[in-house]
Amino acid sequence: MNNVKELKSIELSSFTTMMTGIAVLFSIISAIILSIFISVTAPNGIFLAVYIIPTVIVGAFMCSIYTNFSQGLFYNLFARKLKTVAVEIKDGKEIVKVSTTETATMVALILTIEAVLVYLVSILILPIFLTSVVQTLVYTGQSGVAYSIYQFSALLSQPATVLIFLFGTFIITFVFVLLGTYIYNIMANSGRGIILNLSSENGLTVIDSVDPLKLAVMFAVICGILSLISGIISVISGANIVSLIGNVLGGFIGGFVEFFLMGFFYNFLAQKIGKIKIELIDFKIN
Repeated sequence: MNNVKELKSIELSSFTTMMTGIAVLFSIISAIILSIFISVTAPNGIFLAVYIIPTVIVGAFMCSIYTNFSQGLFYNLFARKLKTVAVEIKDGKEIVKVSTTETATMVALILTIEAVLVYLVSILILPIFLTSVVQTLVYTGQSGVAYSIYQFSALLSQPATVLIFLFGTFIITFVFVLLGTYIYNIMANSGRGIILNLSSENGLTVIDSVDPLKLAVMFAVICGILSLISGIISVISGANIVSLIGNVLGGFIGGFVEFFLMGFFYNFLAQKIGKIKIELIDFKIN
């Protein structure tokens, strides 16, 4: 039996906590791999690794709290005015269809708003940082490099550049998410949809666990196809076929590994720090 539900809202505390926990686990793995690489390749790299590991982990923790909380908050705000993401659920656990245009619009809006906020913050912080860098380069005799950085920063601060960046963020995100949802629906229609174990709690739907393998296979295909599309565009622009093959393999393998670990981490953390809670309501045709 299939039921169509709308994702009306996201419970911010559970969403932020879980997604931040997953990001921290990813950062620990990344920091360890990076530290091993530096320790092997750089002189006295072991001492540098001591600083890298906590820096990467703390940075990921702080950025994830902001990013995940803001994404959930913006979704809840936009959901009051716009059409929300709708999903078709089979037998209460398999997502066999995801709304395309609504999902692409929502994701594109959220990422564009976040890009605006990052730009506003950079207006205050980036000039101070660049001024210090330019002065240091001038004092060390690197006037040419300093002038190049100054020109680049001036270009980035132009209103036209900012508008192109924000418009491009929205359009590119919209197109790729739209394509991704179409690919998902085609895959899910053949029995490869993502499996979620769901339960109810105080009127909210709780995601108890995720099937990591189903999640990994789905997003490996999506990332691989999207990488193929972006690779073809790069080849048309002058890149070689080797880069195209590398993009596709990287997208497929990277997508599989990343999302398998994400599903595994979710199931592990769900028993430790709590599960994501969302508000799913019956889909209504206006």
